[in-house]
Amino acid sequence: MSHHSKKEHNEKNHSHEQVPQDPNAPKPEPAAIKAPSSNGKVEIPAQEYEDLKKKLEELEGLREKFLLAAADYENAKKRNAREKDDFIKFSQERILKELLPVLDNFERAVSHANTASAKASAYEDLRQNLTTVISGVERVQKQLTDILKMYGLKRIETAGQMFDPHFHEAVAHAPEAGKEDQIVDELESGYMLHDRLLRAAKVRVRVSPKPPESAHENKQEEIT
Repeated sequence: MSHHSKKEHNEKNHSHEQVPQDPNAPKPEPAAIKAPSSNGKVEIPAQEYEDLKKKLEELEGLREKFLLAAADYENAKKRNAREKDDFIKFSQERILKELLPVLDNFERAVSHANTASAKASAYEDLRQNLTTVISGVERVQKQLTDILKMYGLKRIETAGQMFDPHFHEAVAHAPEAGKEDQIVDELESGYMLHDRLLRAAKVRVRVSPKPPESAHENKQEEIT
């Protein structure tokens, strides 16, 4: 091999050797994005720009949808609050409308009683007018009771019943012979609304009478 050929061979071998890289050397920027220029602008490929523009439009559309949904939610909340207030305010409208005829009949009964009493000239006339008024009031009472039953109001039975603290309130006791804890009489009516206690019945309950004191015990008390 000539001297010239050996020199070329050595240069080729040196060209294939790896040169160590400096770890502190700055990394080259991607060729697709150029560094900001002096006016602060960054150049990017046209396709990437279009993609970013499309994503920005999608985000803006989502923002508008979110704002509309938030506004709809606030309006729905206000509407529900108004409907709730109206429901509470007018929930008794139906039953009150049903009770208006009862109120009319009471007014007619009172008016009739006053007119009849003014025209009555004898005791028999007054007695007859009173009987008529009582009969009218009883009819109105039945009318009222029937309407309340339609809405689930039921009177609690007490006559001859045993005392039940779930439905009765004992406000007095009757010490007498007979079955203990049996209701003697009713002082105030109790009512159920469907299956719920609306008001307990106030009753008087029978209790065992105290046994009479013997004559021996009486003498002992007198001595002491």
